[in-house]
Amino acid sequence: MIVYPSKGVSDPDFRYRPAVATDVRKTFARVRREMAAKQAQQQPQADADVVVTLQHRAAK
Repeated sequence: MIVYPSKGVSDPDFRYRPAVATDVRKTFARVRREMAAKQAQQQPQADADVVVTLQHRAAK
């Protein structure tokens, strides 16, 4: 799988960051938070699909 940069070098918003100034642990922590937030946002929708209406029983 090839991963391309999100912004090109010619993009005015692009800011070069030397490898020394990066912290992989912080990057992974940020990505985990983003993934957890996205999953939490999708979770209520998934639970709504599981609801089943039960048949009403006749009284004895």
